Amino acid sequence: MQESFNGFETEKTAEERIYLVGLSQIPGLRLKTVELLLKYFKNFKALWGATRKDLEQLTDLPAHFMDNFFKIKNSEDPFAIVGKLRRKNVQVLTLLDSSYPGSLRQIYDPPLVLYYQGNWSQKDEHMLGIVGSRRTTVYGEKIAEKFGRELADAGFTIVSGMARGVDSYAHKGCLNAKGKTIAVLGSGLDVIYPKENAKLADEIKSTGLLLTEYPLGTPPLAINFPARNRIIAGLSLGILVIEAAIKSGALITADFAMELGKEVFAVPGPITSPNSEGTNSLIKQGAKLVSQVGDILEEYGFSNKLMPDQTGSFLKKLSPDESLIYELLGYNALRVEEIAKQTGWSLSKIQTILTLLELQGLVEQRPGKQFIRKSY
Repeated sequence: MQESFNGFETEKTAEERIYLVGLSQIPGLRLKTVELLLKYFKNFKALWGATRKDLEQLTDLPAHFMDNFFKIKNSEDPFAIVGKLRRKNVQVLTLLDSSYPGSLRQIYDPPLVLYYQGNWSQKDEHMLGIVGSRRTTVYGEKIAEKFGRELADAGFTIVSGMARGVDSYAHKGCLNAKGKTIAVLGSGLDVIYPKENAKLADEIKSTGLLLTEYPLGTPPLAINFPARNRIIAGLSLGILVIEAAIKSGALITADFAMELGKEVFAVPGPITSPNSEGTNSLIKQGAKLVSQVGDILEEYGFSNKLMPDQTGSFLKKLSPDESLIYELLGYNALRVEEIAKQTGWSLSKIQTILTLLELQGLVEQRPGKQFIRKSY
């Protein structure tokens, strides 16, 4: 049985799939190179069996690629690789598989092989990417968690990169809502980066998915992350950017999304914050400004399934003084002294009100004796 494989023909057999997994271990191997090589070799098994002389006579591939090819070929066995993956509970999808995501087939340089742990489902139609700064502010953390949670409540699968900052908080928000989230890694599945996200990775794969195009053992090299971002954009219906500096990797993801004709959303931030330069610039360029999840749901014609504001009944019971401080806090952490400057009240009065708000679950204290409105 012959099947089109992005422009060339190859036999769709279990053995071919195994040899493709073997070939995917070669650093830097891309679809374009595979298409070139399969002009000269019948299938992946034949390509794996090629000699250096064969490749030198038939192609003009660079020496470093030849070196990588034969280093892998001489040290690895495709069937042993697949056995190791099974022992580590790692599953694969290849471009040969009918279940390979159609949205990823459309991107530039689709991954030859996807390695994953967790629950893959073809029903994950409503995916939304959330990306942003690694060096996020408290504002960015709160907003990322809020949007991750509320979008999950509305039925979206959240896609992000499990990096520090916005990515991590978006994943956590989704998990808090018992939603499904997909983390696309820039390393092998056995090299969790950053290391402090090991627990988060376990939580994600228990109900969602850890996904990468990189073989086991691949370190988190800087070059891997821009490439990783094209997968986030490819999987997602659109991309939401929360806090991004002007040279942030999140903007690369947004660029990929725009090239694919997908919607880009951005949460505005203070004009004085370097972390908001990128998001504010995106809005100037035509990204949709969002201040609430309803803005995103409206774009896709989805009804807002979110529960009514759970704090509403509490807010109605607040005293005027409590309401004033609650409104002042917003999602920006403030010290008691800063609240005093804005209200003219004594420190003791403000501290008493903050304590009452904490007891009602509306305010929380952060390091440095700063207070912030609690997410809801």
